[in-house]
Amino acid sequence: MAAHYDVIIVGAGPQGLVAAKTYLQLSPATNLRILDSNKTLGGVWAKENIYPGLKTNNLLGMLEFTDFPMRPDAFGVKEGEHIAGEKVYEYLRAYAEKFELVQRLDVRKDVLSAEHLPGGGWKLGVRDLSTGGTTFVTCGKLLVATGMTSRPLPISIPGAHQFARPLMTFGEFRQRSWGILDDKAINHIAVIGGSKAAFDAVSALTMGGKRVTWIIKASGYGPVWMVPAHIYMGPLKCWLEKLVTLRLLTWFSPCVWGHADGFGTVREWLHGTGAGRWVVKNFWGKLTGDVVTQTKLVTKGEEVKKLHPHEGAEWYGTGVSILNYEGDIYDMVQQGKVKILRKDVECLEDGNGIKFTDGTKEHVDMLICSTGWKWTSGMEFYPKEEHAQLGVPSVDYSRSQKEQWDKLEAKADVEILERFPMLAEGPGLEKDAQTILYPKHKKLTKKEEAEPGHQKLEKLTPWRLFRGIAPPDNPYRDIAFLGMMMSLQTLTRSEIVSLWSYAYLNDKLSPEGMTSLSVRANEDLNSRQSTGQNPWLYDIALFSRFGRWRYPMGY
Repeated sequence: MAAHYDVIIVGAGPQGLVAAKTYLQLSPATNLRILDSNKTLGGVWAKENIYPGLKTNNLLGMLEFTDFPMRPDAFGVKEGEHIAGEKVYEYLRAYAEKFELVQRLDVRKDVLSAEHLPGGGWKLGVRDLSTGGTTFVTCGKLLVATGMTSRPLPISIPGAHQFARPLMTFGEFRQRSWGILDDKAINHIAVIGGSKAAFDAVSALTMGGKRVTWIIKASGYGPVWMVPAHIYMGPLKCWLEKLVTLRLLTWFSPCVWGHADGFGTVREWLHGTGAGRWVVKNFWGKLTGDVVTQTKLVTKGEEVKKLHPHEGAEWYGTGVSILNYEGDIYDMVQQGKVKILRKDVECLEDGNGIKFTDGTKEHVDMLICSTGWKWTSGMEFYPKEEHAQLGVPSVDYSRSQKEQWDKLEAKADVEILERFPMLAEGPGLEKDAQTILYPKHKKLTKKEEAEPGHQKLEKLTPWRLFRGIAPPDNPYRDIAFLGMMMSLQTLTRSEIVSLWSYAYLNDKLSPEGMTSLSVRANEDLNSRQSTGQNPWLYDIALFSRFGRWRYPMGY
């Protein structure tokens, strides 16, 4: 007989740990279990994931739970410094021990599937990574806290199977990095990608004495913005991490839920009038220009210029990251320790060759691909007919479900672009914006008219969750998804999400008492409820589509 728990949390990173602690504080008698596939707790900060030079983007004081401060004397960290990965692991371990979570944790347990049971509850298929065996457990409520950066995208370069040198994703690199640096047979390493993870790999390898060729696709999004922890805005030295949470400055960022701060009139002027948008654009232009000047991106030579992002910093969201390295990575490039190639890879060749679309080749001892993460959950949800109700990415929507979301998202797009005309000018979005704001009637083709009732979509749907947490249609309130959105304030967000999800799962949260993200939807909220319409659906569409328009260069 399968073991049964009241609550199972999948994922023992910061979000999973604080979710468990919060749930148990509010319901101490809960039979709760945490499952994680790593060998140790911590998620991306698990002990086995710590690679040379790994540090937080945060300075001391900005990465801690509100009821468990990271004291310098207890963890050996200093004021004004970025926190080493080893220290973050120690901190999370101490947190789990203080709140008695360690004894509730099963590591090396990979949750493969989650089947929704009739009448509510879940049956999980769990693989034991130590033995290879698979067992089943059941639970009344399920919290999925696997995050967005736990599973790297697989390598899909043609010829990868015949490449005779070590070839790995960044996820594999972080677990094998120490051995790579010690291997005398590996001297020349290529890194593909322009993300923060690619910057980390290049810095670690170069500091470790390796020769690095850094490949960033010519046809891709280019490198992310890398900025100092402190920047000067005129004569003022600003702590960037605190700057982005300063209420005054948040007004300059288009945000569909921004009016909830009580300053909707100010925001409407800044984003809804020509004069206001002029102020907003000049603010972002000044900020971007100051970063370029202070990092010397355009004055350290032609090689360093190759790391200049394609677009302004306002379009990157959490794609903006911090220069938190022991050495100056731009100096490494300037000094020739790192060679940058802005080229597209055509294929990998037998032996150790990387062939580019321009016909040139590079021969290396190892290739590391830092080309992104799977943004879907690592488990399969059943039955697939419930994917739309759960809000998980899927190719298994019925035709009516697809049409419903298409209509909702089309309506959301119009609201977003009318409230924030600046977003219609986002990188690569101008044509889409024109089509949405000035649509032309399109008749269905005969092929479309003949579509069966249930279809396979061409690509995965996005996450569709209320407040980024709750499924669109789950009458049992027996599942919540935590950490499915990126944020600069990771631990603070995790605490808030944990409280909200507990209230949702235990019927202490009523949709009738919630304010819509839309400044327009509240006007007909009561009418939608009185006619039996789900009042959450339009908010979910608005939330999902806003990310697409606001951060086209981000993650």
